[in-house]
Amino acid sequence: MSKNSDNTTQVNEVNRISVGSEFYGELKSLSDIRIDGVFEGKITTQGKLVIGESAKFTGEATAKSCDVWGELDGKVLVKELFGLRKTGHIKGKIACQKLFIEEGGIFNGSCKIITDQEFEEALNQISN
Repeated sequence: MSKNSDNTTQVNEVNRISVGSEFYGELKSLSDIRIDGVFEGKITTQGKLVIGESAKFTGEATAKSCDVWGELDGKVLVKELFGLRKTGHIKGKIACQKLFIEEGGIFNGSCKIITDQEFEEALNQISN
């Protein structure tokens, strides 16, 4: 039996969908998630979500923070920082506390800057 049975995020734990892999469905995690392949569906993580350069994400995601290097088509709710990197391409809706877009990143959609309270309210609406 594992000594670490609590629900705290572990440092260096990363769930990964590698290049050449495809995932269709729902993924929930306490730790970070990195996608380098294709993901269609819903992601919920208490850690960081990274959409890699070769990745294509379609769907809805909720995360503590998020970096997009590849393609994202959908809705993302982020508690803290959302970053669109120079190779990233977004089509959809983003809600976050802080946002940065590197030169070269393509953003086609909308972004709402939210508070901690608004994040919790949106999270409760998703859960119900």
